[in-house]
Amino acid sequence: MGVIFRMALRNLSQHKAKTVIIGLFICIGVMIVNLGNAFLESTNRGLEKDFRANYTGDIVVAGRLADNTKFDMFGVASVSVSMGDRQPLPAINDIDKVQTIVDSTKGIDKQTKSISAMGYFRTDAVGDDFDPDDDAQMDIPYFFLFGVEPSTYFKTFSSMKITEGTYPSTTENEVLVDVRVKDRFAKYYKIPLNLGDKVLVSAMSAAGTTREATVCGFYEQPDKNSAMTSLVYCTPSLARTFADLTYGAGYAEELPQTVDTKLGTLSEDALFGETSDDTSNDDMFSDSGDDMFSSDTSVMSAKDVSFDNILGDTTLRDKLNQTDDGAWNFIILKTDKTTNVKKTIATLNKQFKDAGLDAQAFDWKTAAATFASTVQGISTLFTALVVILAIVVFIIIMNTLTVSVIERTGEIGTMRALGASKGFVRKLFFTESISITLLSATGGTLIALLIMVIFNAFHLSVDGDIAKMILGGGSIQFIPTLLNIFGTILLVCIGSSLANIYPVSSALKISPLKALSQDGE
Repeated sequence: MGVIFRMALRNLSQHKAKTVIIGLFICIGVMIVNLGNAFLESTNRGLEKDFRANYTGDIVVAGRLADNTKFDMFGVASVSVSMGDRQPLPAINDIDKVQTIVDSTKGIDKQTKSISAMGYFRTDAVGDDFDPDDDAQMDIPYFFLFGVEPSTYFKTFSSMKITEGTYPSTTENEVLVDVRVKDRFAKYYKIPLNLGDKVLVSAMSAAGTTREATVCGFYEQPDKNSAMTSLVYCTPSLARTFADLTYGAGYAEELPQTVDTKLGTLSEDALFGETSDDTSNDDMFSDSGDDMFSSDTSVMSAKDVSFDNILGDTTLRDKLNQTDDGAWNFIILKTDKTTNVKKTIATLNKQFKDAGLDAQAFDWKTAAATFASTVQGISTLFTALVVILAIVVFIIIMNTLTVSVIERTGEIGTMRALGASKGFVRKLFFTESISITLLSATGGTLIALLIMVIFNAFHLSVDGDIAKMILGGGSIQFIPTLLNIFGTILLVCIGSSLANIYPVSSALKISPLKALSQDGE
């Protein structure tokens, strides 16, 4: 083996041009792959750390949609392009039974509940004819609205940095506002948003639900480079209004078969102003002026008619439109350090199924799919680019080796004439290929590590919610791992070996005599 290795190094030295060309392609390819893998590793780790610590916890328990449509803590996956078509998130049915199962599960360290919706701020201070500046059109103060359980939520997620004010109260319509929303509000409406101000919270839906709330405080995200977009925290009752968590939505299956829809006890003639003894003025727009708004016998002028019950009994309707005080979208769980999250999720889902409950448990990545999917998309794109790069490099290496082997046909013939077996020749070329691959891959890895050290030293970051969401965070960092580094080198060595098979096999098909004669030409 030592003889083959020395011969391989001598041959590489004698064919420097081809060695350098192949080495450069391998070196650059390995460098790019290592940089990409390190960036994706940093992004995934940062996203997971941020969301598990501050938003999703380790496990999230939720209900199910009737058609099993996928959703996360920030909306339904099948959202239409029109914001008016946003489908509300499901409530957890039989939440007391679900809670009992959660409480009996081992390894749960902390837990809380939340409600999720989406909205934006309006204000009466600017008037109905308000028209924002052209450069402020993209600064409408929108946000995800989180209704939280005050007694547990801010203990479960305690890293929030309140800059002014306090947490929302348990009784009043109060909102704790992200400072980014505060800045957008000021830019969009051209007036400041201050502590104690009254704002109108409007739904990002066709329903157009609007409620007045008081600004109780402002806060900053725990991680300034977080991919999380703006959040506004509020009392659960306020969030339920926007999340469609009413008694009607939660208990539609319990509605009676018949509902009183008649217009009270008024007759059609009484309602539209026609009397039995006077048919001369049956046209509401007649010239005589005896229409439904002026006739002494019309419903609009009758003194003895009560309009309170004109729509019949509305008690049931009013009850169904009330927010369900016990409804929640999510139960958020944090486990202790010794708990296996995957096993706990599987255990919870089995217990929900055995109990016949329409509930499910999933991990942080599913709970934050709106954000994690963008990183996954970048990862998929990078993988596709790496595959394309690998194919191109593979073809170039194979072509270069083919030319090199053809030029060395005489050398191969000489070795065969001197008694070298086909296996010996294959081992020689294989050793040459592996040697140049290992040297080049090592060089590419070292260059990549040097670039990572330089970039990480500058602590570079990007601004803008969109950029942070696409990149999974604003921090540009590289985290190399031994698995990625050695995995890349192994794949490159395999590819180089495969690229060596065809040209060597072609050369070995030529007889030693013919090879020697070709070399003589």
